[in-house]
Amino acid sequence: MLHRRLVAPQAVGAWLIIILPALGLIAGCDVLNPALVGTASASSVASLSAPEGTILIAVLNSSSALAAATVQVVKEDGGVVDLIIPVQAADGNPANETDHAIAVQDCDVASIQLLEVIAALPGGGIQQLGSDQPPLLNGVHFSCSKVIVITITGTPPNLLVEIAVI
Repeated sequence: MLHRRLVAPQAVGAWLIIILPALGLIAGCDVLNPALVGTASASSVASLSAPEGTILIAVLNSSSALAAATVQVVKEDGGVVDLIIPVQAADGNPANETDHAIAVQDCDVASIQLLEVIAALPGGGIQQLGSDQPPLLNGVHFSCSKVIVITITGTPPNLLVEIAVI
């Protein structure tokens, strides 16, 4: 006669809490999430990918200015979302994550346009960097699970803003 032993769901959960971190320590983090290995490299943006069903808009600030990017997202149903994504000045400290920010959007996006970047000047003024770039179109310039990267570099008032899709 065959006997099966049933395990309570609480016991399975407790074992998973113990086993999964141990697997990560033994075999490396890539057992749990292969994308984590790439983000530790020197070029973590190049290996970044959006979770399935989303589009990420990342703002990376390597300048010495406090800044904010204004992005207009037009949804497929015609709705418009204006995002203001603030980032602190870069300080060279990898532990300080305030010099970059990520906004997550569902895949129901028709277009994404960088409208402007506003940066704080050392004397207390504000520098506005308007964008003359046309909107990025879904299906033409980007698709679901892509990352739109806005990079701010330089020293005010000599700032450079670049946009890329990865």
